[in-house]
Amino acid sequence: MNRLLKLLAVFLLLIPMITSAQLFKKKVNRVNENGNRKGLWISYWNEKDKTLQTKYYYKDGHETRVCKNYYGDGEIRLKFRYYGERIRVKYFDEERKITHKGWAKWELTEKDLNYYWDGKWKFYDENQKLIKVEIWEKGVVLN
Repeated sequence: MNRLLKLLAVFLLLIPMITSAQLFKKKVNRVNENGNRKGLWISYWNEKDKTLQTKYYYKDGHETRVCKNYYGDGEIRLKFRYYGERIRVKYFDEERKITHKGWAKWELTEKDLNYYWDGKWKFYDENQKLIKVEIWEKGVVLN
């Protein structure tokens, strides 16, 4: 009877571990019924080594949440997040230190899709000390 209880306990412990690994595995690079990206999208610099290139989240084909781009060695290069029409962007050097951050926008015209800086941008030295602040409007620095 004691042996049977031990086997039952082991079985009951293994079942959740096995099923949770299957249930909680994230599905990536999916599209919805309209062909728009949805959920987590990941691309790699190197598929074999799984060195991250991008990690974006989509809802109805549009980026949402915090999205990230990586250097070839897998270190963070930039991250951004949409706030309505505006995008908060942060750039990092190879040592994961922030180099500059600010606001940007996408503009869709009949001919082009344009990305430009628009708003306050802060620039930092290698010691993370603020060295410069610039105001940008539609990709042109104002000061």
